[in-house]
Amino acid sequence: MPDTSRSDEADQKDPPPRSGRVTLGGVPRERRTAFERRTHAILRTHPLLSTIAAGLILALLVGCLIRVSLGRLPSALGRSPNAPEVVKLGLIAPFEGPSRPLGYAVLQAVRLRLQRWNQAGGVPRVELVALNDDGDPALAARLPGQLALDPDVLLVLGPPQGQTALAALPGFQAHALPAISLAPLPDASTLAPPTALGPSGAQGHLGTVVVPFAGTAETVRLALAGQAPGAVVAWRTQYPGPLTQSTRQMPITTTTIWVGDPQTLAFLIRSQPSLVPAAGAVAAEEAFAAWAGAAADGLVWATAYPESLPADFASTYQQETGGAPPEPTAALAYAAADEALKLLNLHRSRAGILAALDSIDLPPMRLFVRQGSDCCLPLSSQP
Repeated sequence: MPDTSRSDEADQKDPPPRSGRVTLGGVPRERRTAFERRTHAILRTHPLLSTIAAGLILALLVGCLIRVSLGRLPSALGRSPNAPEVVKLGLIAPFEGPSRPLGYAVLQAVRLRLQRWNQAGGVPRVELVALNDDGDPALAARLPGQLALDPDVLLVLGPPQGQTALAALPGFQAHALPAISLAPLPDASTLAPPTALGPSGAQGHLGTVVVPFAGTAETVRLALAGQAPGAVVAWRTQYPGPLTQSTRQMPITTTTIWVGDPQTLAFLIRSQPSLVPAAGAVAAEEAFAAWAGAAADGLVWATAYPESLPADFASTYQQETGGAPPEPTAALAYAAADEALKLLNLHRSRAGILAALDSIDLPPMRLFVRQGSDCCLPLSSQP
């Protein structure tokens, strides 16, 4: 975020005295404190003290002027000539709430890739700015605007959940902030908003603003055509009430591939599983498994998965986190961070990155199935 901590007092002059009132340093004579009056008397009777005080005041003023002047220099001039160039990569994910494990899995994968890049002397040096969306669409919708305020944030990864990725999409578009989505998005035709009318009256086009790195509705449908023929891809419902087993109105009424929040998927699986024969990566979440219980077993789900990862990615990730091996979304986040670094290496502006987003190769879709405590068993390994 831009540094707003510097005081602007140095930029403000004392207000002119009001008519009929004499001021000293902006303070009316009649409002001087007893301490000020005694100090004034001492300085008048001790010329040496007055000289010392004047010298101290002059030194303080010179110091303030130097500090303010340096504070106004461009950041590039304020750094050491040998300091590496630094840019920022944004990340939006749930770091609190039921989907916290997902958020931290993504965070660890992205941090691992950036750590390797920076330690190897990659140019530019990249800092991570991670914002929590709580898995809440309303909050996620505001976060692109917050990241856009910092001009050093050139690109954003996330969110990794369908409902928050969909909510954040207009914000990325409105601020022309490049992003690589870690959750499925609507078909590609909706990802590039038109610009304002040009001089000729023809409507221009921004091109891609958000890369659907985790796939689109079309790629998800095609991947799960065998498990959910004719199903639609859904991120959210129109039902405003709480989801309970006694709810008379189902949140969806057609066969659906659910890519939204884990609570709704758990409710549907427990209430009417025929409505959701397949799902997106939300089926891998711990929160979904906790809410759905045994009803989650056998659910087939699809996600984009990188074709190649470093040979030591899984072992290094596990060593860094002290936990289980990386799930598919973590692998996807690592690959997305790698693509982001390639762009940042070539472009130092949002405009340059926006123009190059279409060059990113999208990973293919892969099918998994939940089986007991294993969220992510590749479907091809099933008998």
